[in-house]
Amino acid sequence: MKLSVLDQSPVVEGRTAASALEETLDLVRQAELLGYHRYWFAEHHGSASFAGTAPAMMMAAASQCTKRIRLGAGGFLMGNHRPMTVAENIRVAMALAPGRIDAGLGRAPGGDGALMEALDSRPREAATRIRELLALLRDQRTPSVRGDVIAMPDGGDVPQVWMLGTSTDGATLAGQLGLPYAFGAFIDPTSMDAALAAYYRSFVPSVWSQEPVTMVATVLFCASTMERARSIADCSERWFVDSFLRGRNVRFPSGLSVSQMNSQERFLTDLRRSTVIIGDGPSCAEQLATLSRRTATSEIAIVTITEHHSDRLASYELLAESMLR
Repeated sequence: MKLSVLDQSPVVEGRTAASALEETLDLVRQAELLGYHRYWFAEHHGSASFAGTAPAMMMAAASQCTKRIRLGAGGFLMGNHRPMTVAENIRVAMALAPGRIDAGLGRAPGGDGALMEALDSRPREAATRIRELLALLRDQRTPSVRGDVIAMPDGGDVPQVWMLGTSTDGATLAGQLGLPYAFGAFIDPTSMDAALAAYYRSFVPSVWSQEPVTMVATVLFCASTMERARSIADCSERWFVDSFLRGRNVRFPSGLSVSQMNSQERFLTDLRRSTVIIGDGPSCAEQLATLSRRTATSEIAIVTITEHHSDRLASYELLAESMLR
């Protein structure tokens, strides 16, 4: 099984967004040393919780401090971007890190109505823009006096392109375009089985992939003991209550900010925990193997958000010791 990392550059209360980006670059260096296959940077807007707004810039930065690990967007939210802009961002990253750039594409806006307006976001055009982007990325011509639209810099290879999603609609589009498909179980695992089934049903071989290829991104907390793993998961769970259940735009909580949950919030938090992988190294490895068999996927991307950066590094390291060495 291939293990990868999906990073949203989480911002913890009491620390800065700039420090979150520094921690991301530290983690990508460690992930390469530990043997992780790829590292994806997310795109979020207007969130106090996440500093990752520009995956192309993070890919470029990471290319300068790594040598082997694949780097990608998880993903470019195409309703927010012109295809030509994304194509050239990707090609710049490819020039900086030849042969190891991924382009993960999504259709969600990545923000609320006000942010969509500020971004001039057009999520209804996302599918059309994805098709235009694919054509630009496959185009191997060089600029000419005819004025053809060519994404620069030219002369590079073609990136590995993935469709990201959490619904059957996105999965079906991925299959129709013949793209590998990554399901975001870390966002909402409830439709995972239906989405993966839709992908396999709709898949058509293409220049991008001759057969269906899938990845599942899931939340995981790994520590030396189960008790410790549950402890480092607490920050993410309390953020889930504040952010998703109470609708607050907040940082990830520190140990100084403790909020009490009511019975309904506790029930929903426990329900969410049942979909999260928590344990020591061997236990997490076993749970990932079960997930891999259930979804028929050979690659899983890990999302780990903890209060302390050291705990996040340790979680990825302990998992790697159990599965990658």
